Amino acid sequence: MDETLIIHAIHYGNGGAMRASDLAKAYNNMTLEPLKEEEEFKEFYVYRPENAPSPIEGLNDRIRIAEGAEKYLFLGFRGSGKSTELYRLVDMIDQERFLVVHYSIRDELNLSDFDFRDFFVSMALKVLERADDVGLSIFQDIKEDLHRFMKGITMVSEEEITTSKGAGLSLEKFLSLKISQEKKTREVVRKELEMRIGDLLVKLNGLIHEVEDLSGKRLIIVVDDLDKLTRGSQAEDFFYNNYELLLQPNCLAIYTFPIPLTFHPSYEMVRQAFDDDVLLPQLPVKGQDGAIKDDNLNFYMDVIYRRMDRGLVDEEALKKAILSTGKLSEFMRVMREACIRAYRRRAALIGDQDVGGALEKFRRTYDRTISQAHKERLIEIHESKEARDKDNEDDISRDLLFSLTAVEYEDESGRWCDVDPLLLPLVERWRSSQQKT
Repeated sequence: MDETLIIHAIHYGNGGAMRASDLAKAYNNMTLEPLKEEEEFKEFYVYRPENAPSPIEGLNDRIRIAEGAEKYLFLGFRGSGKSTELYRLVDMIDQERFLVVHYSIRDELNLSDFDFRDFFVSMALKVLERADDVGLSIFQDIKEDLHRFMKGITMVSEEEITTSKGAGLSLEKFLSLKISQEKKTREVVRKELEMRIGDLLVKLNGLIHEVEDLSGKRLIIVVDDLDKLTRGSQAEDFFYNNYELLLQPNCLAIYTFPIPLTFHPSYEMVRQAFDDDVLLPQLPVKGQDGAIKDDNLNFYMDVIYRRMDRGLVDEEALKKAILSTGKLSEFMRVMREACIRAYRRRAALIGDQDVGGALEKFRRTYDRTISQAHKERLIEIHESKEARDKDNEDDISRDLLFSLTAVEYEDESGRWCDVDPLLLPLVERWRSSQQKT
C-alpha cells in the first residue's frame, strides 16, 4: 500500500464492500466501524493528502529496528481513523518476527468504571489467550501459577469455573467477562491488588518471556480505545498517576492516548517517559486564515464517493457538509442523517435541504447541553485559535476537547485549535448576545 494511505471506517451488514447505487445502500455504507478485511481496504480506502501522510509507516519502521522493549503513545482525536490505522499497522508488521496481541479495551473492560488494576489483569489475560490461539504450550507451572493468581484476585469459585467450561469458555475469557460485567468482581480485584500490583506485573513479564521464548518471536501489545475513557478525570488518573506502570511490560507496546490530555502541564513528563508519541492529525478543510484547503476538501469528498455513486449526492450539498463539520466521524454522521432524510422524502439524491436539516439536528443537541462557561471559552478559542486552560484548576478547555466541541488541527502552519465548524453559527449567536449585555 501507498505510504500516504489512510483507511476509513464502514460496516458491511450484507457481507460485501461495494459502492452504493441507491440511497438505502449508501446509508448502510456510512456506518462507522474500523476497516479490517482485505476487501474493505481494497474498495473503500482513501489516500491522505501529501501534506498530512499517515504516521503508521514510520512507526512500523521503529518497531522493525527497535532492540529494546519500546513503548509508544498513539494520539488522535476520536473519529480521526486511529483504529483503522492500527489494523493496518498490525497487517504491516512482519509476522515471521513478531507476535501481536491487538485488542480494544472497550471490548474487554467497562469504560465507565475503569481502573488501572483491571487494565493489567486484562492485559495478562489477553496475552494468555493469544498464546493459546497460536498453539503455544506454555509451561504448566507458569500457566498454573498465573491461573491460581487470577482465581485468587477475582475470588471465583470452582463451581463457576466448571460451569463456564461447560459453556465453552476458557478461564481467560470467563474472567474477562466477570471483570467487564460485574461491579462486585471489579471491587474485589482492586482490593486484592491494592498492595499486589507488583506481583501481577512480575507474573505478566514472566509470561511475556515464556511466549517470546517458545514462539521465537518478539511480542507486541497494541491496546486500542484507551483514548475513549469516558471522563477526563478518569483518563488523567490512568495516564498521569499510573503511566510508569505502562512502561513495565517487558515487550514492545502501543497505547492509544487521549489527545486532549496533551494540553495538560503533566503531559511533558509522560511524553518523555515513552519512546515516541505518534500523532494521526485531523485534516482541516480550512486553514487558520480561513482559506479552503482544496486537497483536504477533495479528500473528504472522496470518502463519500468511494461509498456511493456521485449521482446520489448534490456536489454543493456535499461541500456544505464538509465545510460545516470538523471531524471525519462527525462528517460521516451528518451525511448518514442527510441520506435517510433524502430517502424518506423519496428523493433521487441527497440535496441541500437534507444536509441543512442534518446539520441543524446536531447543532440543537449541542446548544441544549453547553454551559455558559463553556460557551464563553468556545468564543475565546475561536478568536485565538488556541485551547489552553488558564491554570491547573481550570479544565474547561480540556472538557471541550474531550467532548470534541473544540478540535485540534495540524498543518504546515503548525498545531492550532478552533471551534468545531458545526458550532460556528451558534458561536456567532453567543458572541452577539454577549456583546448586547
